[in-house]
Amino acid sequence: MSSMLSIVSSGKQALLLILLVIAVTIIDSQFVNTFYGTNLGSPNNLHLLLFGSFVIITLAINITLLIYSRKEYTSIKTERKPLFKASYIITSIVQYTIFTILFITLGEMIIIHGYSKILSLLVIYLSHFCVAAILGLVSITFIQWFRIVRSFAILTYGIVFIAVIFLLLITIPLTTEQYMNHQPDIIHTLDYILLIGRAPLPSNDIAFIFSLGNYVLPLMIMFVWIITISLLKPYINNIGKIPFWILVSIPLIYQLFTFLIRDANLTTDLALDILYSRPFQFLMGISYHISGLFFAVAFLALARKTKRKVMKNYLIISSLGIAILFSTMQPGMPFYATYPPFGLVTLSLLGLSSYLLLEGLLGCAAYVSRDNKLKREFQLDIRSDILNKMGSAEMQHEIERRIIPLVKKIELSDDMRDQIDPSDEDVKIMIDEILKEMHKK
Repeated sequence: MSSMLSIVSSGKQALLLILLVIAVTIIDSQFVNTFYGTNLGSPNNLHLLLFGSFVIITLAINITLLIYSRKEYTSIKTERKPLFKASYIITSIVQYTIFTILFITLGEMIIIHGYSKILSLLVIYLSHFCVAAILGLVSITFIQWFRIVRSFAILTYGIVFIAVIFLLLITIPLTTEQYMNHQPDIIHTLDYILLIGRAPLPSNDIAFIFSLGNYVLPLMIMFVWIITISLLKPYINNIGKIPFWILVSIPLIYQLFTFLIRDANLTTDLALDILYSRPFQFLMGISYHISGLFFAVAFLALARKTKRKVMKNYLIISSLGIAILFSTMQPGMPFYATYPPFGLVTLSLLGLSSYLLLEGLLGCAAYVSRDNKLKREFQLDIRSDILNKMGSAEMQHEIERRIIPLVKKIELSDDMRDQIDPSDEDVKIMIDEILKEMHKK
């Protein structure tokens, strides 16, 4: 296990782990769409072996990252440690419960050549509600920070995570309707050529709810690109402005292109039928994975430049969290009740990704807020304005939590209180002025 933990201690090794997660989730989430309409026939023991291999691989990744993240959060000094501890316990319970369900599913398929649809729904509910709860805490934290430092980049982070929560939660009614109303209690094998053709369309109400994601998705894509650029800006001078903007524009163009292709009303021109061919649809299906990789590389680039081991670890944890989140965030998946249940392994990583983001991002802010030398390193060497502002906001947040209750406890006479008793807003302004003077010095 110690050798596995060393995977996340290096940026290059963390990148290999990210690529492994992306590869597994692409095959798992795109398996049905890729082989639909082919001569693959009915699933057999090889498919069961592939599914079982994915379960074992993702279980190993879960155990490794949970153990490593526990080691990191217990070593940091911050008032948010109880939040880290509670989130870690909840995430661990959810993750091990999900893998218990997956192994029960495997056992059912081996013994009765089928599995209960209730098991799939349990995995979907546990993974989605866990990630919604934890990312909700992350979003609230970024909004609190924005109220303190008024940074557009910090607000953008909060909006992105809120959009992710929305895109994930609209999956719940779609999959619930599909499984509860249209699937037998025990799901058995079915030829892939028939699987999608027999899948019923969602009801009008469910289709309307799910279609709302079409408005949220482009907003999220644009904001993800903006905050990624804010992290990569220090590299403009290294490679030149024109090459830099060309490189960073490619992912944005790709994401917007995939969004347009998903729009069935884009065109009826037969000359563009190639856009709806299997290879093109596969490229469209992995757009979330590409976004996650692009975002993760930005955090790994910062981790590579920082000299502090603890800070490097939190940046690597953040990169793993964002890559896993976007690789597992497949709205509406698994819509088809396949045998074996491809898509569930991808969802099993959702809760882990949200916890890694909570610990990584909030850990970065807590560490920067307590280390003035590290602040100067980010200002002069790394030139990461967003991490500096996160650290400043976290520092002021902690000071406010300590000072405002003390101010309220001070007993003054009525005359004195009328003259000098400050409001909460006055205290916040004074703290902000003191911090500005400290930063100048």
